[in-house]
Amino acid sequence: MNPVVPRGSLHRHEQSAFSLWSQSRAASDDGQWSLGLRLAQRALRRLDEHEAPDPVLRSRILIALAYNNSELGHTDRARELLDAAATADAVLPAVRVARGLIMVRTGRPDAALADLDAAVAQLRVSSTPEALEDLAGALINRGLLHIVAGRLAQAAADTAAAGAIARELHRGDITFMADHNLGFVRYLAGDLPAALSAMEAAAAAWPRAAQDGVSPLDRARVLAAAGLIEAAGEHVDQALGFFRANRATADLVDAYSVRAELDLLAGDPDAASIAARRAEQTARRRGNTSAALAARTLRLQAVRAKRRLERREQPNRAGSLRRARADAADAARLVADLDAVGLVEEAKTARLLAAEALLDAGEVAQAAALAQEVRRRSGSRLATRLHGRLLDGQVELAMGDRRAGLAHIRRGLDDLSHFQATFGSQDLQAAAAVHGRELARLGLRTAVETGSPAAIFQWLERARGVSSRLRAVRPPADPEFARELGEFRAGYQQARQAVLTGRRDAALEARVRQQRRQVQTLAWSASGGGDVRRPLTLAAVRRRLAADPTDPTVIAYIRGDGVLHALVITARRATFRQLGRFDEIAQQTLRVGADLDLLAMPRIPQPVRDVAGRSLTGGLGRLSGALIGPIEQLIGAGPVLITGLGVLTTVPWGLLPSLAGRPVSVTASVTGAMAGRSLGERRVLTVAGPEVSNAAAEAEQIAALYPDASSLVDDNATGARMLAAIPDGGVLHIAAHGHHEVESPLFSWVQLADGPLYGYDIAPNPSLPDHVVLSSCDVGRSDDDRPGGEPLGLAAALLRSGVSTVIAGVSRIADDVAAPTMLAYHRRLIAGDGPARALATAIADVDGGSVALTCFGVGA
Repeated sequence: MNPVVPRGSLHRHEQSAFSLWSQSRAASDDGQWSLGLRLAQRALRRLDEHEAPDPVLRSRILIALAYNNSELGHTDRARELLDAAATADAVLPAVRVARGLIMVRTGRPDAALADLDAAVAQLRVSSTPEALEDLAGALINRGLLHIVAGRLAQAAADTAAAGAIARELHRGDITFMADHNLGFVRYLAGDLPAALSAMEAAAAAWPRAAQDGVSPLDRARVLAAAGLIEAAGEHVDQALGFFRANRATADLVDAYSVRAELDLLAGDPDAASIAARRAEQTARRRGNTSAALAARTLRLQAVRAKRRLERREQPNRAGSLRRARADAADAARLVADLDAVGLVEEAKTARLLAAEALLDAGEVAQAAALAQEVRRRSGSRLATRLHGRLLDGQVELAMGDRRAGLAHIRRGLDDLSHFQATFGSQDLQAAAAVHGRELARLGLRTAVETGSPAAIFQWLERARGVSSRLRAVRPPADPEFARELGEFRAGYQQARQAVLTGRRDAALEARVRQQRRQVQTLAWSASGGGDVRRPLTLAAVRRRLAADPTDPTVIAYIRGDGVLHALVITARRATFRQLGRFDEIAQQTLRVGADLDLLAMPRIPQPVRDVAGRSLTGGLGRLSGALIGPIEQLIGAGPVLITGLGVLTTVPWGLLPSLAGRPVSVTASVTGAMAGRSLGERRVLTVAGPEVSNAAAEAEQIAALYPDASSLVDDNATGARMLAAIPDGGVLHIAAHGHHEVESPLFSWVQLADGPLYGYDIAPNPSLPDHVVLSSCDVGRSDDDRPGGEPLGLAAALLRSGVSTVIAGVSRIADDVAAPTMLAYHRRLIAGDGPARALATAIADVDGGSVALTCFGVGA
């Protein structure tokens, strides 16, 4: 949130003291409080020692001194200076604005309202440009007061009025503050896409904004609320650096608090405790009791996270009950302090912390009574509401009412899924799952304890991969987004070429990173449709399986407490089995992937290739034994639909001996896969990228199999030509090398004749294929272990954009086997096989089973 340093009007020619005062104000507006203080001190000395008395200018300088002292933590001195400044009637409104702003910044917003109301009323009577400028500043600051007090409608009205005045006066700096603060109001109202859009537009219109710390700090808050921990961390660390350099203690309190929130989301309670303690200490030095108590709430959240982590790792640790009781007492004392200063949201959080500590101490009755009290109190933040749902569920489970406990957890996850549905960005939809991590873990663990396949399946679908049950979202198809993506593409190519030629350019790489952030921000600003598809029940899944004469099977893999389980569903029965240690299976999967990558390299000596081949054969056998062996007798004779998360999505399922030749498809959600469309007759486009041997022949030979198919090879295989030729609802086959981007999957790319073509290029294209084949790269890889089981590989990103089926590699694919395998695959499609069966047959017939291609999405 950006305040405006009070200035007021001065009808005079510029003098030395006046010039120094103006420079002081400019430095303060940029957040450089130490510099602003030094300049104001010089201005006062110059005026008192070398210039004629000027009471109005002297009062202005005193106001500047007061504001800079306040921001640097010297609030008592600031109040003394304001009392001295109030001697000139002409500056009385500015004194009132400054006094009100200082009270807001030191945690006393209610006491500030009278001063700001009086200043606004006094400034409205004049229509001079100077008075209007002061009025705009006063409205900005009163809007800031309303924001702090939670009066969002009044905050929006004052801030919008200030922006209108600033535009009329052509004051870009005040316009930026107003527009940015309106974005902050939208953030508090829960509209995160609109908040990001407003903040980004404000910064673009006033580039100097990027130089201060407030703008990146506020964006960090929004990104943290969306669950984008890494991106938010970059912004808050930028803000911390600026605030430390300028000794901006008021803003440091906020920045340390946001850093603590991010560390909590990242699962690092020790780091969160350090950041929260710094925020608390800084706030106390400033005399801001409210901010100190809010920071203390964060510190107790870190204590709670550490206690819960230790309980999971050492359930019977000595002294754990005593520690939990002490934590409950600390939280209860904090509740009283928070109630006294009127911090409603933080007080509710502290009550939740106290109740959870009582539960951990075995005091179930006391925890239940406190939970009932918390339920009567309103809470506006999503995190607080979800925490309340979690507490209610824990209490009911502790009292032995599993049905009621699961009902509370289900309501919490429903709240979260509706929040995810407000985003029009896949990154944000997936990232927001972090807020439901504990709810999902508790719900699924409780369902597993029942042993009921129906309950386990219901919670599996509800707890992970929620974004696959949301309406398909695609990046914005607008000229600005296309221009920014084009600039990023060109910059990336230049930076890559510089590295390849040994002339790495740090400045160019920094510019490319900024261009990438700009593309992401535009994508993140899109709003979602708000629709959430209800998860299928086990009975509904079995009815659909029974309607399929091929006797299909669904296998859902579940990880819990370090152990992997499988839920096997056929039309006849559903069975839940324990398999083995997850970490052992994960390590074996990684070793198999490494062997496949090695065997795909063209110039490996034969002895090394023989060793890798034997290692691969043994590894696939062990994986098959661990993942399929214990449940093999439960699997039907037909296709298999696998649902898993993290490293399990990179298992080359079609190569496992127990599944050899069998149609296999992989999905994050059974509900999402069964809602997809099966492939019918489609138009086809094939594309060949550079530096892939046989790519052109592969593309042309596949195109020749289909009537009216198109092919782009050699110099014709450009991004623009491919996007223009994509058959809507058809098949897009790309034989090109590519790169998987874990952090943001739509930045994954395939290399075409004119450079990389990103997922961000394909997803918003007016024509979108139903079926995408990526035959020569490993972009089927997915992020390892995201909260909520949200898949974020390029294949998953294309599926979330509306594509039904993606064929992609989960390891490197040798160029000399990709072409014949793909020819066989398309021949089977033409013969009437579904994608999963066609792929299984092609791999078995052509290569004997060493091509790690997987069918993602709809396999029928």
